Amino acid sequence: MKALVQAYHALSDIYLKGSWISEAIKKQGAPLLESKGSYRLVYGVVEHEYLYEYRISRLVEKSPKAAVKILLKMGMYLLDESTLPDYAAVNEIADTAKKVGKGGVCAFVNAVLRRYAKEGKTLYPTEPDLLLSVRANLPLWLVKRYQKELGADAEKRLTAPRSVKTHVRPAFSFGKEALYKALSERNATFEKTEYGAYIGEVGAISDLLKEGKATVMSWGSADICSALDKPENLLDLCAAPGGKSVYIAEKFGIKVIACDLYEHRATLIRAYAERMKVKDIQVCVQDGRVLREEWKDSFSAVLLDAPCSGLGSLSSNPDIVLNRTEKALADIINTQKQLLSVACRYVKKGGVLLYATCSDLPSENADLVRE
Repeated sequence: MKALVQAYHALSDIYLKGSWISEAIKKQGAPLLESKGSYRLVYGVVEHEYLYEYRISRLVEKSPKAAVKILLKMGMYLLDESTLPDYAAVNEIADTAKKVGKGGVCAFVNAVLRRYAKEGKTLYPTEPDLLLSVRANLPLWLVKRYQKELGADAEKRLTAPRSVKTHVRPAFSFGKEALYKALSERNATFEKTEYGAYIGEVGAISDLLKEGKATVMSWGSADICSALDKPENLLDLCAAPGGKSVYIAEKFGIKVIACDLYEHRATLIRAYAERMKVKDIQVCVQDGRVLREEWKDSFSAVLLDAPCSGLGSLSSNPDIVLNRTEKALADIINTQKQLLSVACRYVKKGGVLLYATCSDLPSENADLVRE
C-alpha cells in the first residue's frame, strides 16, 4: 500500500509540478523504487495519458480536478494490467485516496472505476486523428505535425513498437570481452552489441559502473560517435552529461573541449570524466549560440548534440509529451538553428560537423540542416 501512496505522490509531482518521471520516482525512494508493480504503474499511467484522458471524458460529465484524475488513471491502469480482481483493484485505489487525504472523493472514484471495469475498457475514439493520438500517446497537435512532415509514413512511425532497453558500454581499457565475462559470471541477462551490451538489470554491474569500467550509454549515442574517423581534436558544444565527449576522448586519445550552458551541467561532465578516468577533456561553461572568435576554424570535428523535443526517446521518457507545446517546439527549433549557425564556424577546412538530436521530426534534423 505504501508503494501505491508513493506512486500517487510521484504522479502528482509529474502532473502538477512538471517534474520529470525519473526525478519524481527517485524522490520517493523505497519502497517505490523496489516495488516493480508500483514503479511500473507510474510509467504505465503516463504511457496511457491520452487514452485515459479520453476514457475519463466519456465516463464523467464534468472533468474532475487533477488530483482526482491521477487516482482514476492509477485505477484504470490497475484494472487493465494487474492480476488483481476488479473489486480488489478498485479497493486499493479507494484506500490510497484516503491515505493521501482525498477521502472525500472515494465514493466518486469508486463509482467511476467500477463503471470503467464494466464498460470503459473498450472505449476508443472513432475519429481517425484522435484515435492515432490515443494509440501513439501524443497530443493531437503533435499527431498533425507528424502527418504534415511525414505524410503517409506518419501512422507507421507513430505506432511502431517502442522498445525500452538499457545499453552499457565498457571503458576501452576494460574491453567488451571483459564486460561479457563479468555479465556471464553474474548470471545477468544480456545481448551483445558492437559497442557493448543491452542488459536486463543495471544493478548486476553496479560495481563496474562505480569503478569506471563500464557506463550506461545508449546504442544510438555510441553509434553517433562511431561516425568520426579519428579527428585531431573535437569541440562538443552541448556536452552534458558528458557521455559522448568521454567516449571520443577515450577512443581516439585526443583532446576534447566539452561545453554546456550552465555550471551545474559542466559539473556533470567533470564527474563523468573523473569516474571513467579520462583526463583529456577541457570542460567549460559556454552558450553555444554565442560565437567565440578564438575557436573559429580550429577544430577538425565539432559535435552538436542539440537540445531537442526528445520525441525519439519516448520509450524511455514518455513524460516528454506532457510538457510539449507548439510554441515550445518552435522555440527549440529556433535554438537549434542558432547553435548550428555558430557550430559550423568552428570547423576548420576539411573537418566534420556532426549534428544529432534524439528527435525523429524532420524539422529538427534533415530539414533544418538543409535550410
